[in-house]
Amino acid sequence: MKFSKWQLRSAAATVGLAMVAALPAGLATADQHGRGSGPTIKLIVAQKKIEEFQFGKFVYVDPGVYVGAFGSRLQFDVQRASYSKPIRITEIIHVPGVGVVARPLPSWVLLGWNGLARFLRMTVTTVRGKAVASTILPFCPNAGNPQRADPNSPPNSPFPYLCASNPFELGMVEGIQRGWATDPIGGGYFFSGQRFKLNRGYYIVRVNIMRGWRKLLDVSAADGTAIVHMHVIKPSQSCPPFCQHRRAGHSGTLPNLPAVPMMTSPPRSDLPDLTPLPSWGISVQTIKLKNHPSTSYLNFGATVWINGSARLDVEGFRSNGSPRMQAYQYFWHNGRVVGRAKAGTMGFDTAKGHSHWHFEQFAQYRLLNARKNLVVRSRKVGFCIAPTDPVNILLPHAAWSPFSTGFGGACGSPTALWVQEMLPVGWGDTYVQYLAGQAFDITHLPNGTYYIEIIANPEHRLYESNYSNDTSLRKVIIGGTPSHRTVRVPAVHGIDPER
Repeated sequence: MKFSKWQLRSAAATVGLAMVAALPAGLATADQHGRGSGPTIKLIVAQKKIEEFQFGKFVYVDPGVYVGAFGSRLQFDVQRASYSKPIRITEIIHVPGVGVVARPLPSWVLLGWNGLARFLRMTVTTVRGKAVASTILPFCPNAGNPQRADPNSPPNSPFPYLCASNPFELGMVEGIQRGWATDPIGGGYFFSGQRFKLNRGYYIVRVNIMRGWRKLLDVSAADGTAIVHMHVIKPSQSCPPFCQHRRAGHSGTLPNLPAVPMMTSPPRSDLPDLTPLPSWGISVQTIKLKNHPSTSYLNFGATVWINGSARLDVEGFRSNGSPRMQAYQYFWHNGRVVGRAKAGTMGFDTAKGHSHWHFEQFAQYRLLNARKNLVVRSRKVGFCIAPTDPVNILLPHAAWSPFSTGFGGACGSPTALWVQEMLPVGWGDTYVQYLAGQAFDITHLPNGTYYIEIIANPEHRLYESNYSNDTSLRKVIIGGTPSHRTVRVPAVHGIDPER
C-alpha cells in the first residue's frame, strides 16, 4: 500500500472526517475532544553498537530498536461490523479528566489485519553516509517480544501477542501497554530482522517512524528517529550463544480451582457459545508411493471459537492409573468458578506432532456430497483445546491476552494427573487437517460439488448457551484427473482466503 503526497500532508486533517465506527457506550469521539493527551510514542535503542554475522552474502539486521508508549497505553480497535463491511480502525485514547476518547483513523493506515501499514523506514548506510540498503516496514504493535521499558510500568501487558490470525476475523485490539515497548523489526529471534546483502565492515542503521504516522500520533522528529552503529563480522565456527530459538507467545500459571458443586442446569449466562467458522486453507495433496497407485487428500483448516459471554474450561482428572481421564466442564461467573459437570473423556495422543492430552468430544469433521449426505468422515476425534486465533476480542467479556497462546505449555505431559484446557471468549482453536486419516481421502470420489462440514460439540457433552450455530459448511468443487485432482473454493461472505 502506498501513500500519496496528499495523504501524507493531510493525514491529521482527514482523521476528523473519517467515518466514525460503532463505539461502545461511554466513549467520546475525537471530534469532541481531539487527540488530547494521548500516549507519547518514541523509538528506544537497546544498544548503540551491535554486531551482526554475515551468512554467505547476507546479513539479518535486527538493530534492537523498540517502539515504546509512555504516559498511557497506545491502543487501536480494529473491526468490521459484518463480513460484507470494510475493516475500520479507531485509536482509543485515555485522557485524564475526560475519560476514554475514540478517534477514528483513515483506512490507509491499515494493512488489513496485519497491523499498521508503512510505519517505519529502515536505512543502512556506510560510515561515510552512502545508503546501501533501505526498506519500509509495517508494524504489528502486539508482536515483537514486548518488554517493560520503564521500572514504573505495569507488570503485565493486556494485549494479545499477534495481529492477523484468521481470515474470518471480526475484531482485534492492537497496542502497547503504558511503559512497555515492542521490537517491530526482529524481536530478538535468531535469523530474524531484515535480510540485506552486505559486506563485512562498519555501518550505520537508521530507523525512522514515517512522517504520516508522526503527524497522526504527534511524534517529534527526535522521538521518531533511532541510530545504531553496526559491525558486520564473520560468524564463529560454532553457533554463537544467541543461536537459540525462543518460543513465541507467552504462558502463565493456571489458576488453582477450588472444590465446586456438580451442576445439571448451569445458568445460561455462565455458558460458552461454541461456533465453528467456515473451513479455510483448503488444498489438494496427491501422494504417489513406489509400486502403489496415487492417493489424493483434501486438506483443510477448521476453527471453533467461543462467542457469547463465558469461557470454555475443560479439565481432566486421572483415576487409579487409568490411561484416560474423566473430563469435566467448569463454569465461571465474574472471574470465579461456580460449578462443574461431566463432559466426556481425555486421552493422551502419542502421534507425531501431538504428545499431549486430547479432549475427545470437542468437534467432528465430515465431507458431504452435493445433497449434503456424508461421504467421508475425518478420523480426527481428539483435540488439545487452546487459544490459537483471536476471532473477535472486542466482545464484552473477551480476553485480550489469554493465559497461553497456541499449544505451548498447555495440554499436559504423559504423567499428568490433571489437565486444564481453556478457550477464552473471542478466541478460536484452529486445527489444520493434512495428515492421512485426518484429511479427507478423495481418491475415489467423482468430480463435483461437496461441502466441508465442521461440527462443534457433536455429542452435546458440553453445556452451551446456543446449540443452533454448532455447524458450519464450506462449499468446495473437486475436479481434475485421478493423478491430478484439483479443488475450487468459492468465496464466502465475500472473503476468499484460498485465492
